[in-house]
Amino acid sequence: MAEDQEQLTQSDINDLIQRASTAETKSAELTQAMSSLSAERTDSNFLHHQISTQELLEKLEHFYRGDFQGENSLGDMVWKNQENKELVTFNEFGVTSIMDIIARYIDKNTILSNYTEKRIYEIIRDIGNDLILFILCNYEQMGMDTHFKKTKFRLIITTTSHTIESCYRRAIDGKTMEELNQSKVVGQFGGNNIQQNPQQERNLNPVQRVFGFK
Repeated sequence: MAEDQEQLTQSDINDLIQRASTAETKSAELTQAMSSLSAERTDSNFLHHQISTQELLEKLEHFYRGDFQGENSLGDMVWKNQENKELVTFNEFGVTSIMDIIARYIDKNTILSNYTEKRIYEIIRDIGNDLILFILCNYEQMGMDTHFKKTKFRLIITTTSHTIESCYRRAIDGKTMEELNQSKVVGQFGGNNIQQNPQQERNLNPVQRVFGFK
């Protein structure tokens, strides 16, 4: 009878060891999956931020409309419409026309391209010349119908050209694309090392964990 009891107890012990080992494996797999998912989400947000041009385009559009930043009723800084029409550089036709042009240059394809600095200077020069010609041919229809608005002509060309240049400079020698490729490698392989420093209890074998042996 005692011998049967001893065999039963040993069987229970083996079963507990097997269960503990299985649970540990599943826990490790779940932890790794969650870590990988978190890394992918972080990497995705980083990639989106790196190639986003929305902020540049929004600032230019507000500039063309003559908008300014001020506090709302909650004390937050927001863009406000200009009530003084003399300070509104372009009308709706003018804003739409010029935004349609610059949106062809300020986009993610530009940022992810590969340009030399010399080539960027050539592109910006061409863009500046084209903008000058376009506005000179259409300035009245675009809303530049007063002397003050016309005095902002050079400022508009300079601001627009410099903003576009800042976008192109992120593509010098394919810099942004290279950084994104490196971040993908880190996200795919670097994150797996997060759990490489387990607590001391994880160093115990299944028998020690089940029965509390040190």
